[in-house]
Amino acid sequence: MLTTSSPEFDRKLKLLRQHGMSVPDTVRHGSPQVIFEGYLEVGYNYRMTDMQAAVGRKQLMKLPDIVARRRILASRYTELLGNIEGLSLPAEPEWARSNWQSYCVRLPSRVDQKEVMQKLLDQGIATRRGIMCSHREAPYLNGKQRHDLRQSELAQDHSILLPLYAQMNEDDLLRVADTLKIELQS
Repeated sequence: MLTTSSPEFDRKLKLLRQHGMSVPDTVRHGSPQVIFEGYLEVGYNYRMTDMQAAVGRKQLMKLPDIVARRRILASRYTELLGNIEGLSLPAEPEWARSNWQSYCVRLPSRVDQKEVMQKLLDQGIATRRGIMCSHREAPYLNGKQRHDLRQSELAQDHSILLPLYAQMNEDDLLRVADTLKIELQS
């Protein structure tokens, strides 16, 4: 789903989502006359099914509560992890409000990312790399690395996403934070 306040973006996105057709199917199907559509540019079938739309509308009703809960959990992570030497925590700028889709921490340079992730997994705590650098992946390399994106690479090599989901409770959060603290201090 996309939203925009720009009439031009709205027109363009509606065109692209339906194969680039000049006339939406709803107009064609509702017309008492035969209408032939044109294809103004390359587009795709990005339309939702009716079922996806129905589920999405119901889920959107829950969104404010979900985001509020995630914000509470992120704030709690910040309280629990804020005093670990060398661990960098995410920050929310004053001019923005995050939905806290993820809680990404940058590990101290002295620790091995994969080793920390494995130790957490051994304790039943699944994590992911903080980011993925597409310029390092095979389809984009063509036999050689073409870009020097040092900060992105450092983020990929030294950050992890901690579990964060609306159903998470205080015990879950404490378990993650305590386990991470122990692994970083060993």
